[in-house]
Amino acid sequence: MRGALNCIATAKWLARPNLSARQRAPSRFLFLVATFLAVWLAGSALSAAATFDPRLQSRDPKTGAVVLNPATLDPKKTAIVVIDMWDRHWCKTYTARVGNLVPRMNETVAAARQLGIQIVWAPSDVLDFYKDSPQRKAMQAIPAHAPPPQLAFNPPQAPQGDYCECGPDQPCKTHGKAWSRQHPDLVIAEGDLLGDCNNGRELLNLCAARGLDTLLYMGVASNMCVCYRGFGMINLRKHGLRTIFVADLVEAIMANGFNPATKTLDPNFTPAKGTAIVQRFLEQHVAPSIESRQLLATAGLAKHGGDKRPHLVFVIADEEYKTEQTLPAFARDHLEKDFRCTFLLAKAGHGEGRDEVPGLEALYDADVLVLSMRRRFLSVPQMDHLERFIRAGKPLVAVRVSVVPFAEGAGVTRSGAGRVVWQRFDQEVLGCDYKSYDRKSRATGCDVWALPDAREHALIRGLGNARFHSPSWLYRMRPLASTVTPLLLARSSADTEPEPVAWVNTHEGGRVFYTTLGHWEDFKLEPFRRLLRNAVCWATGREIE
Repeated sequence: MRGALNCIATAKWLARPNLSARQRAPSRFLFLVATFLAVWLAGSALSAAATFDPRLQSRDPKTGAVVLNPATLDPKKTAIVVIDMWDRHWCKTYTARVGNLVPRMNETVAAARQLGIQIVWAPSDVLDFYKDSPQRKAMQAIPAHAPPPQLAFNPPQAPQGDYCECGPDQPCKTHGKAWSRQHPDLVIAEGDLLGDCNNGRELLNLCAARGLDTLLYMGVASNMCVCYRGFGMINLRKHGLRTIFVADLVEAIMANGFNPATKTLDPNFTPAKGTAIVQRFLEQHVAPSIESRQLLATAGLAKHGGDKRPHLVFVIADEEYKTEQTLPAFARDHLEKDFRCTFLLAKAGHGEGRDEVPGLEALYDADVLVLSMRRRFLSVPQMDHLERFIRAGKPLVAVRVSVVPFAEGAGVTRSGAGRVVWQRFDQEVLGCDYKSYDRKSRATGCDVWALPDAREHALIRGLGNARFHSPSWLYRMRPLASTVTPLLLARSSADTEPEPVAWVNTHEGGRVFYTTLGHWEDFKLEPFRRLLRNAVCWATGREIE
C-alpha cells in the first residue's frame, strides 16, 4: 500500500500545472504509468489482505489434547477487542506485566489495521477519561440493533486467583482501584473505537452494523475480564460470534509463590504458570487461540520478514562454563548458515545485574530457545517471556547448568519482590531429578557413549558408534521420566554406575533436548559439536545431515 501511495504522489507531481508544454509531453506518459502502478499496487495490497488464514489452537474438551486447525477470516468481518489494559493495577508487579504487553500489542494492532481489521478498545471503569474522544463518540453513535438470540453456552468457571504477584515475602499491602485510564503507551488511532467493556450491547450493535462475525481478543485478565465482562468472550460467543484470543497478548492474574487452588505456599507457582493454566482452560472450554506473529506475518510486518531461516534465541546466564563465549562461537561456525541466531546475555555474572537478561521479547518470534542458565531469578516481566515460550511447548535445547536455571540452591536464593523461582523445572520440563554432581568426576571427567537402543535415533546420526572422553563432571539425574528417551550415557570410572548425559523429552507436546555436557573444552570435541547441531536441527524439525 505504501508503494501505491508513492505512485499516486508521483502522478500528482507530474500533473502540476506549472510544467512547460515540453516538460508536460513526456510527463503525460509517466503520469499514466504512475497511475497504472498506483491502481495495480493498491489492488495487490487489498488482495493480500482479502483473507487472514491463521492456524487455530484448541484442546479436546475431554482429554485436553492440543488440536490444530486452519481457519479463514475475512478482515472486513473481524474486529480486535482489547480488554482492560489499564495504566495501573493495585499489584505493582501486575502493572509491570501489563506494561510488558504494550509494545508487542501496538505492533500487532498496527498490523491488524493494515489488514483492514477494526480495533475496539474496551476499558472498564475509566471511560470518563475518554468521554470526549472521537473514538468514544463514534462507538456511541452506532445505531441500536436488536441483539441476536442467546445460545446455550455455559463453560465451567475459569481458574481463579487475583493474588499479589510480587511474591509471598513482599506482597502489596493495599487492594483497590488504582486505574484511571488505559496504559498511556497504547497507540489509539483515528479509526479505532472505544467501547464500554461492561455494556455488551455496544459491541453487539457494532457487529450488527458492520456485519462482523469474528472477534479477536487481547488484554487482561484472561481469567476475569476477558472472559466475563459484557464485551468478554463468553457473552459474545453466547450471541453467536466466533471468538478467538491472541495467546501471547492476554494474561491471567493468579499468584507468585502461592497456589490459589490449594491456598498454600508453592515456589513452583509462577505468574506465567497461572497464565498457562488459564490458556489451557480457555482453549479447552471457551475459544481457540492464535499468536501475534500470525497477524504480523500476514500484514508483511514479521520481524526479519525476508529471512526464512528458523530463528534461534540463545539465553545465556552462566558464570561457570563460559558459554557466553562458546555458544556464539559455535553458532557462528556451525549454525548461522541455516539458522538466524539472537544472543541474549545476563547483565552480569555476579552481584547487581546477574538476574537481568535484556531483550527477551525476541522470544515472541523465536522458533527454538537455546538455554544456558544457572540459578537466576528474573523479574516477573522478563520471566514471562521465557516461561510463556517454554510452557507453550515450544522447542527447547538446554545445556548443562540449565538443569537448574531458575532454582534456589547451592547458597543462591531469590532476593527482592517481583522475582520468580521455578524450583521443579528439571522434573517438569527436562524429565529428570537433579540431585547434585559426582565430586570424583570433577577430577577425571567422563567417558561417553551412545545407548545401543538409541543409535538409530535421528539425533545420534553421525556419532552412533562414537565413544569420546569429556571433561564435564557428571550430574546425578536419575530417575528419568517415562517420557524421556535417553541417548548418551557416561561414567567417570569402570566401578561407577553410568549416568545419562543426553536425552530428549516432550513437554506440553513440544520437543526438548538436554545434555549435561557443555564444559568449555567440550566445544573442541567433534562428537559434542555434532550432537549440539543435531539437537538444534531436530528441535526445528529440520532434516539432520
